[in-house]
Amino acid sequence: MQRSIVRDTVLLTVIQMLLDAGALGVNCLLTARFGAEGVGVLTLSASFFRLLCMIGSGNAFLCVSRFVSEELGKEKRDPSGIFRICLAVSLTLSFVCAGLIGALAKGAAGYFLHDEALASSIRHLCLCVPVVTIAACLKGWCNALCKAGLCAAADAMEFVLRVAGTVVGARLLHSPSSVNLCDLTAWTSLGAAVGEIAFLVLFVHKIQVEKTSEPSLRWIGYLKQSIPVMAGSALTALLSAANDALVPVTLRQAGNSAGEALSQFGIFEAIILPTLFFPSTILCSLAGILVTEIARENAAGRMPRIRSLSRDTIRRTLAFAIFVTTWLIVLGGEVGERLGGGAIAGRMIRLLAPVVPFIYLEIVLESIIKGMGAQAFSSLNYLCEYVIRISIVLICIPLMGFPGIVISYYASNIAGNIARLIIVARRTGMRFEILPFLGLPLLSAALCTETGRIVCFLIHCKPQTSLASMTMFTIVSAAVYIGTLRVANVGKKAADSLLFY
Repeated sequence: MQRSIVRDTVLLTVIQMLLDAGALGVNCLLTARFGAEGVGVLTLSASFFRLLCMIGSGNAFLCVSRFVSEELGKEKRDPSGIFRICLAVSLTLSFVCAGLIGALAKGAAGYFLHDEALASSIRHLCLCVPVVTIAACLKGWCNALCKAGLCAAADAMEFVLRVAGTVVGARLLHSPSSVNLCDLTAWTSLGAAVGEIAFLVLFVHKIQVEKTSEPSLRWIGYLKQSIPVMAGSALTALLSAANDALVPVTLRQAGNSAGEALSQFGIFEAIILPTLFFPSTILCSLAGILVTEIARENAAGRMPRIRSLSRDTIRRTLAFAIFVTTWLIVLGGEVGERLGGGAIAGRMIRLLAPVVPFIYLEIVLESIIKGMGAQAFSSLNYLCEYVIRISIVLICIPLMGFPGIVISYYASNIAGNIARLIIVARRTGMRFEILPFLGLPLLSAALCTETGRIVCFLIHCKPQTSLASMTMFTIVSAAVYIGTLRVANVGKKAADSLLFY
């Protein structure tokens, strides 16, 4: 079964970019409606819900995508049989997890959400876990079978339903309590997941997959291979949620009130991080495709293809990320203020911009690592990365306040992604070449930035002055950046050819 990586990535990117833009817009709306403190509560509840779904489903989407893709790469296969095993294991895990968390709801509310009154909201969130698990399995099945359009449409359906429920709830709740806001997260997530399942069921039963033998994995074999994947995903989600829960606590230790701590956390999660991650939509779309592609090639033993895919993906990711970094350094301050985060959001966006290449690299490197089945390394690396991040959060934020978050992001992302890059290079035999990977993009970024500034100067404005000047700077700098990279790459190929000759 063949797929066009470029075509599927473009399709997913366009749809995901619209969804991410909508999500950022909703964050701005909620910030204006509930204030930064209310958004902080919503963010904490959403973080806990993601943790619950990841542990409860065992990362069903990744398991189905990877193991069904590997089955498709074998001569003797039964992809449907593998899917049924994945679905049964994930659903069983989701019911067990939902029951346990529901029973321990009071303690979980106090630890993660800092309010034991939210125990009832946690029980409502638990009801969503099996439903979200089924939706994740169906999407993983579609992804493994190269139905990128169907996955994208399902994501769009889920997003529209969730946003519609959130907007309606925001209008009905005039002075919401923390319990109201957490319940809003639960019911909108449940409704969106039900709608997504109904949509997928309409199409999934029409997909025919060839069966040539019995499944290559039985229950025991599947559990042996899937447990590291599930454990790694659960560990990552747990550490991420713990980090989110600790940030408001340490901000209070720095001298902020509870309301100020939640407000700063809300701005960081609702405005700053979405702004940094928004351009990475294309990479997130590519990552889901890359896992299945690498898994299929790995099962078939085609290492040269994996090496070529890895090299091209990493090189283009760095080129894209370096341009985004440059753009954020120049315009990030204005963007943060225009999105409603104030001067603090703008300053933090500019401070965090240089770590963007490492953040974006993580997206594609993790896909390559998981596609090759190196889940043990991925889990260990995430553990080390979050130990670094949480340690710095506990030390630096109480001493420095909000800027301590910047140090934690720099240290953890740089350390974690250098380790990922080394393991990918070793596993694939790929060489990291300084000139094409870093040298040319950095030179092109410097040239495009100065060109954009000169053009804005000639028309008597600064890049940050207005939306029109920001757009002008972006178009000019992007055109110069792409053109410079193309010319440089053509020149390098010509030089290599002459040298070889």
